[in-house]
Amino acid sequence: MRKNPSYKSGRRAFAAAALLSASLASGLIVSAAPDAYAAVFHAEDMTAAASTEESEAVSEMEPETESEPETAIGEITTGNLQTTEMTEDSQEIHVLPDVSDVAASCLASVVSITNTIEVTSTSSGSIENYFGLFGYGNNNNDSRTEKSESEAYGSGVIIGEDDTNLLIVTNNHVAVYDKSGNSTFYSYTASTKSLSVAFVDGTEQEATLIGADADADLAVIAVPLSQLSADTLSQIRAASIGDSSSAKIGQGVIAIGNALGLGQTLTVGYISALNRDVTAEDGVTRSLMQVDAAINGGNSGGGLFNDRGQLIGINSAKYKDVGVEGIGYAIPISDAIDTINTLKSQTPRTAVSEAEKGYLGIIGQDVDSATVTYYGYPEGAQVMQIYSGSPAASAGLQLGDIITAVNGTEITTYDALRTELSYYAAGDTVTLTVARINGSQFDTISIDVTLVSRDALQAN
Repeated sequence: MRKNPSYKSGRRAFAAAALLSASLASGLIVSAAPDAYAAVFHAEDMTAAASTEESEAVSEMEPETESEPETAIGEITTGNLQTTEMTEDSQEIHVLPDVSDVAASCLASVVSITNTIEVTSTSSGSIENYFGLFGYGNNNNDSRTEKSESEAYGSGVIIGEDDTNLLIVTNNHVAVYDKSGNSTFYSYTASTKSLSVAFVDGTEQEATLIGADADADLAVIAVPLSQLSADTLSQIRAASIGDSSSAKIGQGVIAIGNALGLGQTLTVGYISALNRDVTAEDGVTRSLMQVDAAINGGNSGGGLFNDRGQLIGINSAKYKDVGVEGIGYAIPISDAIDTINTLKSQTPRTAVSEAEKGYLGIIGQDVDSATVTYYGYPEGAQVMQIYSGSPAASAGLQLGDIITAVNGTEITTYDALRTELSYYAAGDTVTLTVARINGSQFDTISIDVTLVSRDALQAN
């Protein structure tokens, strides 16, 4: 059983808290393991009312000249009371819609995704000395690095296959986890180590990231067809792609995903609004569909289907606040399809292991949207700190530089920079496209940097 980082002496608490707080409220669940959940479910009562033209409200009982026959239900006698059983003679019948046939088709297209995350936490020598006073630290002014693993849960939708792989679309924040943090006493990194996919028949296989777009919050992952049994292939299917541009407010929808990491779950509802501008916790504003079908943690990357079983959206976020219920969001499929087609045509990439990963030696931040809009700054990862003796320092990066691309791949956020660098090992040389301020404008320059290992970086 994999566990979240939890530290008896308090030395590791920072990394665990930071990891958990870093997970998006948009639906990605970070947990020690599926059985670690303690959840409370609030189910809304759904009632169906039946009425006929003959039904009347009775305010008082009238005397009867003749006793009416009693109706027996089991051992309960109803006397003169009407039962709720409907008859063929009923003038009007209100029933709950049955979507089981559509659901069976859609469920075969949705998968559960597990993202195994490797967490590396480093405590400074000063905190080790402090805890050494109580018998916990090493008391010799040495820093300590520890590794652990955690899991995050999300969903995906099968969109097709190529010659060798089954192709699955999901959210970027489901397929790519790359966070970091630091304080006076601690620093940590948390990044994706591996991905696995569970299908409708319960089988599970390893998956590989093909391509990801952090701005669109979309990613495509692949499972080798050779790893899938004939039985599994007979039970899964690619989703039928619908047209979200023709969607209307009030249209019924079905949301399917790996809610709370417990496996495939279906909820139903309606489209509440279209073209909602929603700013997620990653700071990016996207135009989304708003639905009242329940979108819970773990639903991210799952499918939003119409009543014909066509995929019209990728579930991506929910609004959480006191007194707020039934506000979920999905990326319209018509807006996403071009990005999906671009991503699925890319060459599969595998992030290098933490031990092999190369580092620049900087701390950065996003260029916020207000700065871009009002001051004309380019989007990217702005350099806020450069470690002495690091590759960044040696290559000539400067404070305030904005990294906009790595080897031609566009960078719009600091997390996007970290994600892109996760595919390069120590010793690899990358070309950074950098915007450097020059008076009232920015000059674009290229800087070649040879990355080093984490240990080499810390040694400096």
